[in-house]
This record gives sequence, C-alpha cells and structure tokens, in this order.
Amino acid sequence: MWNEHFWLPRNTTWKDFLELEQQGISVPRFQDLLYVYPLAGVLYILRILFERYIAQPIGRLLGIRELSKRLQRDTPPLAKFSESFWRFAFYLGIFIYGLIILKDKSWIADTRHCWLNYPNHRLTNDVFWYYMIELAFYWSLVFSQFIDVKRKDFWQMFLHHIATISLLSFSYIVNFVRIGALVLVVHDCADYWLECAKMAKYAKVQKICDTSFVIFALVWFVTRLCYYPYKVLYTTTFEELNILGLFPAYYVFNGLLILLQILHYFWFYLICQVAISAFKAGKVKKDERSDSEDSDYEHTNDSRKDK
Repeated sequence: MWNEHFWLPRNTTWKDFLELEQQGISVPRFQDLLYVYPLAGVLYILRILFERYIAQPIGRLLGIRELSKRLQRDTPPLAKFSESFWRFAFYLGIFIYGLIILKDKSWIADTRHCWLNYPNHRLTNDVFWYYMIELAFYWSLVFSQFIDVKRKDFWQMFLHHIATISLLSFSYIVNFVRIGALVLVVHDCADYWLECAKMAKYAKVQKICDTSFVIFALVWFVTRLCYYPYKVLYTTTFEELNILGLFPAYYVFNGLLILLQILHYFWFYLICQVAISAFKAGKVKKDERSDSEDSDYEHTNDSRKDK
C-alpha cells in the first residue's frame, strides 16, 4: 500500500526516514497513528464529562430549557447548547495551541519552507501532539456525528471529516506536517465563533449571537475563501511542484485539498442564506444546516409580529 514510488517525491525513499532517525532527527512513523484511536476515546469521554458537569449546569443557570416545546423527537435546547459548548471549548483551545506552536515556524511566513530541504524536516513534539489531538478529534466526530444534532449537510460534513482524516494521515506519514499544520490552524480559527453564536442563540442573547455570527462569517471568508486557496492551495500546487517535482501522490493530496475548498464554497452559500435571512428579520434566526430547530430559532414572521 505504501509504495514509495507512489507516495514519496522523486529521489526520496522510506530508507531516508530511517537514516534520519538514526541520526537523532525525529520523523513521523507509521505506528504513531495508533495513538489516535485511544486518544479519540479519551476525547469522547472528556466530552461526556464536560457536557454533563460543566455545560449543562451553565446552561441551566442561563435558563435554557431541558425539553423541546414542540415535537418530542426534537433535540432539547440544553443538549444543543452543551454540544456547542464542547465544540466551542475544543475549537478555541486547539486554535490557541496552534497559534502558540506555529508563531515562530519559518514555513508560516514563507510557505516554500514546507518543501525546501525535504525530507529533512524534524518533527517537534508540539507539532506531533497537534496532529494527534486533531486526528483524534475528527475520528471522534465521525462516530459522534450519528448521535449529535442532525444537520441538513450530514453527508457533506461526514465527507469533510473523512477527507480531513485522510489528509492528516497521509501528510503525517510522508512528513508533510508543515503544510498540514498550516491547513489545521487556518480551519480552526473560524469554527469557535459559530459555536459561540449558537450558544448565545440557545441562551437567547441575541446581540452576542448576531455579533459572533458576523465575526464568524468574516473570518470564514478571509481564511477559507481567500487565504486558503491563494496561499495554501498555491503552495501545494505550484511551489511543491517546483521544489519536489511531480509524483503520483501529488494528485491525491491536492485532490483532497480541493475537495475541502469545494465544501468551503458550499458552506459559505449556507452562511449567506443565514445572513440574508438575518438582514430581513433583523436578527440571526437559525442555522440553515439544521433539520429541525426549536423555538430558540424563531421564524422570521415571529419577529415581524413583535414589531
């Protein structure tokens, strides 16, 4: 499966990685990915404990209902708040961690360093754990997605998780962790704003909800529709090709990265739908990805009746 002529750039072999290890240079190893599975279980247990002993008590203090007013099959607002609180805490925490460990890395300012001197790229402990935690989180999402609040973009999100896991795994094994870490931090910087907006909506704090959603939309546009294609995709398609040359896995990596960009455009379309509805109603009314939301996401007509 891991044919070096397919996965590695020209003039690079798996033997080169072994020689680097013998020289005391830490590089990724296949067996490192085994850490991900128990870590995913730990994250899921942490989520359960966080939601039960931190998120739910805070939600009750904020007056969030434990039962739906409408259909019995609807997810209770408190459960939605708890799920969003967990994701907010994780996304914010991992984003801050990513900023701290990457702020002094040479390849952030000059993306050519993602490829120059390859494969002689030392895997530092901070980047190692960044990869392991992110991989574990996305594996936990793959399974928890089937029990979380159901969304209209369920399969798009599932595809996103699989593509992300594939990209992280492949890039780790071939020591493309520099560009992988850059992709991660770009994706992490917007998500916690969306979860903040949802939490505020469930708590009926409309001003915080609206403000957080506007910031989320702006950050999403700048990072995923501007920086990601013009910086990340540029370096993976042109700079990588100029420095490392063409090899079969080049198409695999860039195909998955472009798939993520297509999903970015799809979700930005949904974001625009929410923004247009909010402009007409005077407030953010609902997450367009949700199949069913309680009265915590009021219909536009309700807001017009109140006027």
